[in-house]
Amino acid sequence: MKTVNKMDFLIQRIIALENKQTSEMHLIKKQFHETVEQLNPLYFIKNTFKGFIGSSEVRSDLLHKAVDLATHFIAKNGLLGVFEKPIKNILGNTLLFILKKISPKKRLQP
Repeated sequence: MKTVNKMDFLIQRIIALENKQTSEMHLIKKQFHETVEQLNPLYFIKNTFKGFIGSSEVRSDLLHKAVDLATHFIAKNGLLGVFEKPIKNILGNTLLFILKKISPKKRLQP
């Protein structure tokens, strides 16, 4: 009778260990797929930009730079395209000087 009980106990123990092994294998496979996804170069780039653009200060600074760049491009090319070259250069430089004076300057933080 003890042999039968020991045999049943061993069979139950084997089944429990096989179930544990199956669940652990599933977790290992899931972790492997997550690791492979994180090692993808596009994932690195995406996370870098999320972290970089995440702060509001950086976002406002990028917006400010984009507006400045667009303004300078329009001032140099778009508005003054009808004038001849010497007048275009003088007016373009004057307009850029005025834009630099009125654009807000970035404050240095201690």
